[in-house]
Amino acid sequence: MRILEILCHPRPGSFNHALAARAAETLRGLGHEVLFHDLHAEGFDPVLDSSELSRLYSLDELVQEHSRQLSETEGLVIFHPDWWSQPPAMLKGWVDRVFRQGVAYELEGEEGTEKRWKPLLAGKKGLVFCTSDAEEGELPGTLETLWEDAILGRCGMQAECFVVREMRGPAPARRRDWMGFITATLETTFPAAYEMTDAGASASGLIAPA
Repeated sequence: MRILEILCHPRPGSFNHALAARAAETLRGLGHEVLFHDLHAEGFDPVLDSSELSRLYSLDELVQEHSRQLSETEGLVIFHPDWWSQPPAMLKGWVDRVFRQGVAYELEGEEGTEKRWKPLLAGKKGLVFCTSDAEEGELPGTLETLWEDAILGRCGMQAECFVVREMRGPAPARRRDWMGFITATLETTFPAAYEMTDAGASASGLIAPA
């Protein structure tokens, strides 16, 4: 399975970087191909200007690459901090430019009529992990709703968003717990490649039951 992994945090050495590194290591250990992008390290331009909006196509080669990979991969994993119950501006701009018409969704219908929204990412799985200073119950589930319903889910993905809360000074043990949670969640969402192959072969009668 090919999985697109996106990291958006401006500070190298952040817990987001550590979580993203663990995710990439876990996914590769499961036999998946990981297409990893650190938006800040790549200098991703988040600004969707009027000319790009009008042509419904980006001339930016990096945007083209990310859009192509979003279309071609089976999974998406995102890491970002919670800033005012929203993703950072760079990640929001990434969504604006990469989740474009023709890639993440289409508008169908005759010219001059009300267009119908058609999701183009059905069958894919999406996971989002956000770090937040807020404690449990301190803020509404804005990020969960944004990612699961308004963005990934609306484009057809089977999506889940997990907020890593109480980051004001968690003990090392709590951070280790979150590392373990990341690993377990990825193993459940994206099973090992050999396990999927064996399951398919067994269902086809090619492998006799033990």
